[in-house]
Amino acid sequence: MENILLYTLIISAIVQIVYWGIIFGRFATHKPDPPPPKAPEPVSVIICAKNEAENLQDHLPYILQQSYDDYEVIVVNDASTDDTAKVLNEFKKKYAHLRILTISKDTERNMKGKKYALSKGIEAAKHELLLLTDADCRPASELWIDKMQAHIGGNIQIGLGYGPFFTKKSFLNKFSRFETLYTAIQYFSAALWGIPYMGVGRNLIYNKSLYVDNQGFSSHADITSGDDDLFMSEVATGNNTTICLEKGCFMYSKSEDRITYYYNIKYRHNSTGKHYKLRHKIFLGMLSMSHFLFYCCFLLSIICHLSIQMAVSLYLIRITAVLFVYVLTAKRLQEHHLTLWIPIFDFFLLLYFISLTPALLSGNTKSWN
Repeated sequence: MENILLYTLIISAIVQIVYWGIIFGRFATHKPDPPPPKAPEPVSVIICAKNEAENLQDHLPYILQQSYDDYEVIVVNDASTDDTAKVLNEFKKKYAHLRILTISKDTERNMKGKKYALSKGIEAAKHELLLLTDADCRPASELWIDKMQAHIGGNIQIGLGYGPFFTKKSFLNKFSRFETLYTAIQYFSAALWGIPYMGVGRNLIYNKSLYVDNQGFSSHADITSGDDDLFMSEVATGNNTTICLEKGCFMYSKSEDRITYYYNIKYRHNSTGKHYKLRHKIFLGMLSMSHFLFYCCFLLSIICHLSIQMAVSLYLIRITAVLFVYVLTAKRLQEHHLTLWIPIFDFFLLLYFISLTPALLSGNTKSWN
């Protein structure tokens, strides 16, 4: 039993060190070249809104007032029952480049969740470049559109942006920001290694022709989530995808104050994971499983007084690699305030994985908001 525990600890530690020291280390030390000069292209910004009156009132002006000459903002009002329509109509009086699409509650839908509304927005878009975000999001600067579109051109058809949370003084906010950073390390690193598998729907740009040529969301229309990750998994390649890391490219949103609502969002997202391509499942599965096994074996070694010196040595080697990646990445992505929390939250991921494991076995929820 002791040998099994020791071998499992060693193997899981090696896998973790490979991920953090090599795979993620490449992203942590990556110095992106500035996008090549090009003429600005017209952009269609698309936002899906379902009962988002308050968020639209607070955040939409920052998108409508971008320092960019040629763009439209399409807000799809998906059967809202609050004051969303009223808020949008008031904005329309002031901003001619705002377009409003309204979907009634009784509309027959051929897609689940947000996908139907998003597909209608994409169909209505006048321009080839589609820049997606959400109603509760606020761009980091008035140059958001300019900086995002600058990455698209030639063979590059997809730009993966970062979507952090606003900072609040709460434990849940800190963990939410940490988990967002953890996820970003994964999908940005995967993109750099030529195996992009997801983006975040609140900050994502791609060509409309890419959507049309791949028949949009038709292959996963019956799955509530996946308008960003499943679609990216299908169409993104190492040759057509880039990452957008300038601070002006960031798109901020509010983190959840209620842990139950936060859990439901993460549960829904993780339930989509079983539909990923096999290579993406292996990439993410080995990371999560080795993390889980490492901490379990480490704790058992300490509790049972088995190979303590070896366990502590492996822990120190691994946490050094983890801190190296997190510290550099947190600085780049403006999350340096999380540095002292990293060892704690890294351990808490053990409980996070356990709590969300049922999502991999369950069906999808029916609602997107």
